[in-house]
Amino acid sequence: MSREKDAANYAVVFFAAISVLLLLFPVSKIAHTVRIAASYSLYPSLHYGASYSHYIRNVPDNFVKLLETDQENRGLKEKVKELEVRLQSASTLEAENARLAAEMSLSRTLPWTGAWARVINKTPADWYGSFFIDRGSESGIAVNDAVLGIEGGRAGLAGRIFEVYPKFSKVLLLTNSAASAVCALAPDGLEALVEGKGTWMLKLNYVPEEAALAEGAEVLTSPGGLLFPAGVLVGRVRKVYQRESFMNFITADIVPAVNVNTLKEVFVVRRNLPEELLGARQAEKK
Repeated sequence: MSREKDAANYAVVFFAAISVLLLLFPVSKIAHTVRIAASYSLYPSLHYGASYSHYIRNVPDNFVKLLETDQENRGLKEKVKELEVRLQSASTLEAENARLAAEMSLSRTLPWTGAWARVINKTPADWYGSFFIDRGSESGIAVNDAVLGIEGGRAGLAGRIFEVYPKFSKVLLLTNSAASAVCALAPDGLEALVEGKGTWMLKLNYVPEEAALAEGAEVLTSPGGLLFPAGVLVGRVRKVYQRESFMNFITADIVPAVNVNTLKEVFVVRRNLPEELLGARQAEKK
């Protein structure tokens, strides 16, 4: 045990003496280069500035070039990352501009007067029930104005204005379980009622049993409806259910014309409905 302690003590004294000698006497170029390489590997940030001559004096030129090349590579990597972020942002903006351009071009052909609005708030707890838009009474928006979405280059019914504030409004979506719309079935024009189910799909109810309803048939808003302009695409028939023995009508599942999950902008149709007509309708409900 004493021999091991002696050996350890000798080793400590030896390395201490070597350290003192290295501090007292000039260090060779090779040793200085090794020290610089080790410090750069452990702390490269010390060499990032433009004035780093203090760290590399008396170092061979080839090693200096190696340090400079490594710094250039690090800088280029940071620039590449920054350019990738900018490119991704530019791609997103380009897609948004293309979508907006298509919507604005389509709005010129729409037969209704209205205004574009941006969807600003969706509530996960009410995903298929409602959302808010950035237009309100200051923009001429009123309760019961129809709200359209654009999908596949065609306008489709999304819902109606439910609450209005000065700078924003709440939209009651057609997929809401409390929403409904009087619709006409192509090609005969027979009327039925589309109702929300609180999910992504709609229900077509009270379809006359003589209707020749087929999968894929278009469902449009009816001229007999009050809240929505006629001829707006509501959706397409997905599945037809056979008439039950105790009912004199058939039902069907409807795929909505617009996906409310992907809506970014909507077109609000100003209906300017007479208050007398709305009051009569409310009285009928009671």
